[in-house]
Amino acid sequence: MAYASVTSLKGTLHLHFLQSQPRLSLIYKQKVVSLHRNLGFLQESLEKSEIAYDDAGAMKDLEAEIRDAVFEAEERIEMELTTIYPAKGLTKHLACLLRLHGIFNEAVKKTDYLKKKLIKIKTEKQLAKGPSQGERMRQSGLLHGSTSSQPDLEHENNITVSKFSKNAPMKYDSGMFGCNEEFKTIMDQLTRQSAKQLQVVSIVGMGGIGKTTLARKVYEDPSITYHFYIRAWVAVSQEYNVEQMLQCLIGCVNATSNGNLAESLRKHLKNQRYLIVIDDIWSTTAWDSVQRCFPEDNNGSRILLTSRLREVAEYANSGNNSTINMPFLDANESWNLYCNVFGQTEFLSVFEQIGRSTVKKCNGLPLAIIVITSLLSKTEAAVEKWNNVVKNVNRYVIDDSNDACSRILYLSYNQLRHHLKACFLYFGVFPEDYEIRVKKLVRLWAAEGFLRVEDHRNMEEVAMECLQDLVDRSLVFVSKQSYNGKMKTIRIHDLLRDLCLREAHHENLLNVIGDEKLPFYKKSCRWISATSKLHLLPSRMCFHKSHSFHYPYSYYSERMEHLISHFKLLRVVDIELMPSYGYGVLNATANLIHLRYLALRNLVLNNNRYFDLELFEYWNIQSFIVCGDHITLDCAKASGIGKMPLLRNICINRIVSLGTLSVVHGNLESIYWLDPKLCTQYLFTRIPNLKKLGIDGYDGESNGKNLDCFYNFVHLGQLEKLSIKNWYDLNCIPRSGISWATDFLPNLKKLKFVWTNLAWSDMRLIGMLPNLEVLKLKHVVASEDIMWEPSKEGFRRLKKLWFCGYHHTSIDSVNLVFGFRFGFRKLIQEEQYNNYGNALLVRSKNIMGSDEEEESDE
Repeated sequence: MAYASVTSLKGTLHLHFLQSQPRLSLIYKQKVVSLHRNLGFLQESLEKSEIAYDDAGAMKDLEAEIRDAVFEAEERIEMELTTIYPAKGLTKHLACLLRLHGIFNEAVKKTDYLKKKLIKIKTEKQLAKGPSQGERMRQSGLLHGSTSSQPDLEHENNITVSKFSKNAPMKYDSGMFGCNEEFKTIMDQLTRQSAKQLQVVSIVGMGGIGKTTLARKVYEDPSITYHFYIRAWVAVSQEYNVEQMLQCLIGCVNATSNGNLAESLRKHLKNQRYLIVIDDIWSTTAWDSVQRCFPEDNNGSRILLTSRLREVAEYANSGNNSTINMPFLDANESWNLYCNVFGQTEFLSVFEQIGRSTVKKCNGLPLAIIVITSLLSKTEAAVEKWNNVVKNVNRYVIDDSNDACSRILYLSYNQLRHHLKACFLYFGVFPEDYEIRVKKLVRLWAAEGFLRVEDHRNMEEVAMECLQDLVDRSLVFVSKQSYNGKMKTIRIHDLLRDLCLREAHHENLLNVIGDEKLPFYKKSCRWISATSKLHLLPSRMCFHKSHSFHYPYSYYSERMEHLISHFKLLRVVDIELMPSYGYGVLNATANLIHLRYLALRNLVLNNNRYFDLELFEYWNIQSFIVCGDHITLDCAKASGIGKMPLLRNICINRIVSLGTLSVVHGNLESIYWLDPKLCTQYLFTRIPNLKKLGIDGYDGESNGKNLDCFYNFVHLGQLEKLSIKNWYDLNCIPRSGISWATDFLPNLKKLKFVWTNLAWSDMRLIGMLPNLEVLKLKHVVASEDIMWEPSKEGFRRLKKLWFCGYHHTSIDSVNLVFGFRFGFRKLIQEEQYNNYGNALLVRSKNIMGSDEEEESDE
């Protein structure tokens, strides 16, 4: 993690000392400049380094030395800053500055030493390697204009094929290869067997063999969706939580809970023919904890399990012969999968030979084949380069070894470029089988500081490139996509997450509290993730140096508040409070001057729902997310976001004041949820780069005639997504004074209305927006207005239409009652294509259930 440490400290120096108007002016600025220059040299040297070295080699040892030295220097600098900024007395302030000066002196000397050591190792390696084959041939006269018939060996060993471009994103069918007989057997046991009693069918096999892929193919098969009235999917994992499992199943079946999750689920499934998929189950106790929720109604309901453990599968099957053993792929299936990942079936003979040799070493394990093929696809298409990969595969993989897959995965990780390694290891902070929202992930990466700053590009764009690279290498997998094919959520395979945990532990990066796979250790680390058992974490010792704290499934306790107050260097706080009182947690974060990402969800502020930013010193904050029961931000008495120059994203249940904005806030791109009264020309002209906006009209007062915000939208030329909710007395949209079809919101692509009182006639205006691609309507139109007659000229670019809450509305142009959702959807899609030539995805939600999970606005 040498590269990550160097990049992080460079960013810290620039943030505090090297801007045009630095926050802290130093008389010894030259020392900071020298340190920054040394770090730049180390960063570029690591980026360009292609030295092949063993794990115990000199270069590996030097990287560890760089990592430890630079991380230590950054921690010491940041710790002094936590004292300097709030310091009141001059004496205390000067003492801190003197200590800071000493730290810079030591850091410059240390990085000078590391530079010299790096240059020496690179020189020695180059001398030991000797001249290249081409150089030797030139020296012997075989090249450099020779007319000899001697073959061009340099060219032969460096054949380049443009189709293998390592910069092109990988796109391949992620479906199943092989297992056709197993698929047919499972389908027969689920749908075609005459047995009416509830049965359990299990898929058993080692990690990476494709159990989940097979189960997913079955789950999504049209005959399954037709046969079963209700389907639900839950991933269990080793560290399971019964409440989370039940909440997931209840969410899948659109049930409501009366407090008793198990009983609510059972009642909803009663007398329904259902299919429940329980993926990645590890223990009989996990099965016992949920199986009572599945009623036996003798109607052909089924449960499909996947597990690595045969005893678990047989226990759940109750002795029935319903266990499917996952086979390894044969040679032809393995090669077909290789070609599918590459996206082509024909190769030059030399590359095909290398490819087949590599695939053979994977022993028919799909995950290993996908990862190693993705590695080759990102490797320069030269025979010498590919042969090096094969050589490493041979070194890492031992035939018939149970660790063969893990070794191949490690090889792929080891071949990552320096800037991607920290990105990959960061997946270890998330729980097993966790579905990670992409926009959250890129914001976290940007806040952590291990991504290199690039001119004229924001860090979230750089993060998206890194994520795409990891997807292309098949180290993480796209779980959900948006309507336009962009990544929405990401997952990581259990085996790859295990690799993240091991390597992050080895690099002193990650400590996971409550995960049996990673033993707790009392050593300084950058990231802390608490899956459970928070009481195991000491409040003092060296954990005050940690830079991020993740707690995805927490229950509030005073201990958490006490812990956070000790983490002085936190950049990231990401806590899911599981509806609890958490005002103390919010206050505990108030003086974290290094904080860049704050997310507190399900917060309850006792009897006082208001809070302001007057006490918060968030100079470095990029994302500020506080969500809970009627949480309201009121900055009327403070400068508010005006003192947060780096703020990009803010999401609070309701914002009734943002404070004084005396200058243009060019970084701000996302705001949720503004009171309509704040949507003024004064505000919008000071946030010209806003791309996402949410407006919440609920405040107990009448906003029905307060339509000025629509006229003020003209100042948001960059806005791409607009959501308006809880504006119950919004009964019309302005028709005059707005150029709907031309310069009004020219870049708006997504529009959502939730709980308003509009008329269907207002949709004519909405349909004139020139670039609208997605329209979502949830309880938007007055109940007495039951007819929508779309204009023939409207919605020319619409790609996705989503309804909720209209059981009696009819679409005149299609002449169908909305309740017949399947025929309605198909005909609307056909009409859109026939009229405008573009595809339209139609989703509906009504008494028959939901086709789609709403995406988060956060």
